[in-house]
Amino acid sequence: MVATVLPAKDSSGPRGQRAAHRAHGTDSAAHDSREETGKQPKAHAQRPDIQGMRAIAVLLVVVSHAEIKHIFAGGYIGVDVFFVVSGFLITGLLAREVRSTGRVSFTGFYAKRARRILPAASVTLLLTLVASTFVYTDGDLSKVATDVKWAAFFAANLHFAQGGTDYFAAATFETPVQHFWSLAVEEQFYLAWPVIIALMLLLPWRRRERKIRRGPRATRARITLGRVQALRRAAVLIALLSVLSLAWSIHDTGVSPHSAYFSTFTRGWELGLGALLALVAHRVAHLPDRLKAVMSWTGLGMVLYAAIAYTPSTPFPGSAALVPVLGAVLILAGGIDGPRYGATMVLGVRPMRFIGDISYSIYLVHWPVLILTTAYAGGHLRIRHKLVLIVVAIGLSWLSYRYVETPLRTSKKRGRHTNVRSLALWPAALVMVLAPAAVIYQSTMAQSSTTADAAQRVAVKKAEKPSAVSSLRGQVESASDKAQDGAALPSKLVPSLLHLPDDKTEPSSACWAGTRDKTSHKLCPKGDTKAEHTVVLWGDSHAAQWLKPLSGLAKKHHLKLIPLTKAGCLPADVRVRLKGVPYTQCDTYREWALQQIKQLKPDLVIISGLLDTPILDPKTNKEVSAKEGTKLFREGSERTLEKLHGLTDEVDIISDQSRLSKDAGTCLGSRSADLSTCATAPDDVTVARDAAWRDTAKDSGADYINMMPWECHDDVCPIVVDGTIVYRDDHHLTTTYAERLRPVLAEKIDFKSL
Repeated sequence: MVATVLPAKDSSGPRGQRAAHRAHGTDSAAHDSREETGKQPKAHAQRPDIQGMRAIAVLLVVVSHAEIKHIFAGGYIGVDVFFVVSGFLITGLLAREVRSTGRVSFTGFYAKRARRILPAASVTLLLTLVASTFVYTDGDLSKVATDVKWAAFFAANLHFAQGGTDYFAAATFETPVQHFWSLAVEEQFYLAWPVIIALMLLLPWRRRERKIRRGPRATRARITLGRVQALRRAAVLIALLSVLSLAWSIHDTGVSPHSAYFSTFTRGWELGLGALLALVAHRVAHLPDRLKAVMSWTGLGMVLYAAIAYTPSTPFPGSAALVPVLGAVLILAGGIDGPRYGATMVLGVRPMRFIGDISYSIYLVHWPVLILTTAYAGGHLRIRHKLVLIVVAIGLSWLSYRYVETPLRTSKKRGRHTNVRSLALWPAALVMVLAPAAVIYQSTMAQSSTTADAAQRVAVKKAEKPSAVSSLRGQVESASDKAQDGAALPSKLVPSLLHLPDDKTEPSSACWAGTRDKTSHKLCPKGDTKAEHTVVLWGDSHAAQWLKPLSGLAKKHHLKLIPLTKAGCLPADVRVRLKGVPYTQCDTYREWALQQIKQLKPDLVIISGLLDTPILDPKTNKEVSAKEGTKLFREGSERTLEKLHGLTDEVDIISDQSRLSKDAGTCLGSRSADLSTCATAPDDVTVARDAAWRDTAKDSGADYINMMPWECHDDVCPIVVDGTIVYRDDHHLTTTYAERLRPVLAEKIDFKSL
């Protein structure tokens, strides 16, 4: 399947010739056609400096992922360097094909892509899936199987963006195929780019070129000139698309940073700049050698600066990506027929070329090696172990390059059906990966029978026992002792790890402010919805986690329970941030909630919230220290309680639970996990702010409900108590465990007198 480029204008005959002279000038047209289609600069051959760029890019990524003493914490920008190099090389190939043949062969292009990326990628996915069965238990194994499916379709970035994956969040589950998001971005770009070239450059001139070829005055120069003009228009198009992509990247990074990180639309301009450079390489080649040397060294400095100066908290990609991306462009531009004293002096040395040659395999292999080993080891590796793993990953990468990647890509057995056989790699790779992924996923589903709903029903029955309060406290003490001894996990966890993420309670979307900009919501009564007396539950998701047991108690005592909850917003009058920016919507919601309480005239208001939320200085909107934040929290709590006591007679404050070092599912998902895994002491910030809440409650006449004795003992907070998983992530309680705490709430909150 091919598309053909033809000249933009039929200039045969005297009148057509004069028109061509006026449009281009005879000399300049002839010069341009010779310049752009004659001997090309060494822009697209295997340049030593490009191999060195690949080496720099992949090493930065590997060191960043290994988290070695925060060296090159911004090494993730190596992916952006890869994008620029990829756009430059692939567009160079397409442009050369257009110049030499006037065609773009879709079958040839995608056959080459298949030979280049599929063998190593498919084998990596398959081996990662197999290795995961020895590392993870059912819950995380099912996640890996699902992630592998998306990666096999080169849609991992869409999957991670839709799921709200935070690329830099150490507390959440790190899938061993998360790095496939960048391959997905590239392949999505190359699904569109050759087609766009065909539509924009080939189709409009198809009939005209045929006419010129048959015309008596047709010359190869005119045909060539038409192709040159077509590529110029392609350069204008890619420049325009790149500007739009960059603008969207800056906007989306500020509004939705998690999804922006994985988006093809926010990264497209990076591939686009590389493509644009490929289309103007003939002009760059004529720049003075000294200038090109300065360009290449400056670009290398920009890339290394970004790798050193950037951190996981740097908003990215957005405008921050300009530094490494433009740096990569400068290195590439400076190396087009560049002098030996340019950056190629460093980038072109043999060790760098070796790493560059196997960089694709290193990128594929290093992440599962690091992640799977870390998961099996319980989440902690020493620096020397990480260095050994990097060496192992490079060794495995060479094997992949030598025996998997290279044979198909460089096979000399080419014939009429080579492209057909290469294209067949796409469905073959899918079957090779998807079949075992489906088997593993179904087996984990079959073994994980305890759903969240079933677990909650069991918890309610246990909570109804007369001795439930004292019995649970004893079980917490026992779990704490076992955690300190490193005892084995129970054979059955409730809920199962597969269903752990579902073990949560949130109001429906209309009944709470679950998004950043939502500052009000519908009032949705729980409990006895026809009751005359009302209880309000106010706070963030840490208040919402108590909704189910409180609803049950409200119904039992014929009370109407109305939740007023907004994600990430404490009831205390403090300024907080969300995803790096001030969360001013919390201030608006707080005033709205107080207005609702004023109108409802409730008999009781219960408040709770996530206490280690970063607090900002209200004057500067800068995050303050934990100690200063606790002081501001105390003052904000006093203001909120003062307002509440003017609106209701009774106010109860439920204490907060400590934060884990990692997501509970990640802690328990490794086959090497035991009861000590992630069991932690109460964190200092939560303890200090709970104390502030307790003191302000005492001063204002509110009741403080301390849940700590049923969550921790002897400075250890276990994540499994009596077979029940306490946390559903790294800081929320499971609804199942909240239901186990229902009798504690019944004992602490005086519902009977309302």
